[in-house]
Amino acid sequence: MEFLKVRKIGNSLGVILPKSAGLKVGEQLAYYNDGHTINLDMKEAQKARARAAIEESFADFDRGDFYTEEEMERDFGKYGWGKHEL
Repeated sequence: MEFLKVRKIGNSLGVILPKSAGLKVGEQLAYYNDGHTINLDMKEAQKARARAAIEESFADFDRGDFYTEEEMERDFGKYGWGKHEL
């Protein structure tokens, strides 16, 4: 079991989470307090991170920065890319 120290942050209280928690600066966590346990839910932060990665992966298409099939065959055909007869 690891322990976190409660600290005063402005007019609030907070804890410092270790990097091994897998969080990034600015991510939001849901929390639930059931009286004797506080649970931090990372589900929404993970969804937001995945959504950002997907949007970033499609950014090239939005800019028109992609290869056509012919360009792929021209530039990478020597590595096996292209039309193959069966």
